[in-house]
Amino acid sequence: MENPITFFQKMLFSLDLPPTFDLVQPDGAKALYRDMQRLREERLVRGAPNVADNADDSTDYLMRARSSTGGYLSKPFTDDIELPLKLG
Repeated sequence: MENPITFFQKMLFSLDLPPTFDLVQPDGAKALYRDMQRLREERLVRGAPNVADNADDSTDYLMRARSSTGGYLSKPFTDDIELPLKLG
């Protein structure tokens, strides 16, 4: 079985997707959220929300989203939804 991140990377760059995203809502294995976030960051436009449900299950993702150097302004939206906005 192929590594999930490798699969996601191939899918992201092989499909006929727009060059930029103005909204992302990741879904899948929470342990992969941070790696998937890194792969799609260059396509996120400034101010794009990166809405994550059950984000508390992915501490790596939350640490990056909430870090002052992570490139996002992030706040919990509800108990289980995180709303990071791309800053740059």
